[in-house]
Amino acid sequence: MSTRDDARLTAQERAALSNLEALAAADDPQLAARLRGPNHWIPLLRLPAIPGWIHSLWLAAPAVVVGLVLTVVGLSVGLVVGVVGACLAAAGLWSLVAAAERRWGGG
Repeated sequence: MSTRDDARLTAQERAALSNLEALAAADDPQLAARLRGPNHWIPLLRLPAIPGWIHSLWLAAPAVVVGLVLTVVGLSVGLVVGVVGACLAAAGLWSLVAAAERRWGGG
């Protein structure tokens, strides 16, 4: 329930705010859960680490291309090829995004 403005508060104000938040959560847990917002996306953000073989940018970009090609080929060959291609493309994209965040300070 805290906001980004907590950094501008004094220690006494932060303590009072956390006390009020605790009282509100104890009084109405459902309201506190709604104020925190939906957390059904949190498990998706905690996916296991990127496999070591695709951690390199030199392998991630071709993995995306090969995965997309396999996905298209899977339309005519079979479902398994398409699913493998989609998983490979997703892993490559995930690796590219993680590398971009590391490079440009997003995380």
